[in-house]
Amino acid sequence: MAQPQNADFKMTDPAEMLVEHQPPLHMHPGVFIRDVLLPQYGLKVAPLARMIGVARPNLHHVLQGSRDVSRELAYRLGALMNDHVADFLISYQLAWDKQQEVDRREELKREITKLPAPATADE
Repeated sequence: MAQPQNADFKMTDPAEMLVEHQPPLHMHPGVFIRDVLLPQYGLKVAPLARMIGVARPNLHHVLQGSRDVSRELAYRLGALMNDHVADFLISYQLAWDKQQEVDRREELKREITKLPAPATADE
């Protein structure tokens, strides 16, 4: 049997690279789970924690917005609900983190002198 080639996995349509909906960055991803996903599925914290095999206090901290939504938690929620939920939550946490770090990124850009662009092979 032939091994798949890297080209077999190439995404040719830019839409394949995007999560369908942008996350609502006005709320922490854990708060989104608590306020949007759990009511949609009629779930409470303690039963959910048991269903996905996590400690209730740890889940509670995520749902309060004091801890990040880990990939592991996203995968567990995806297994319970739908794979798209996992993908969405992972993208959401990344977007949230980037938004929270904008000021630090700009501060570093002011502090560090940028290198000139690398020379091209034609030069």
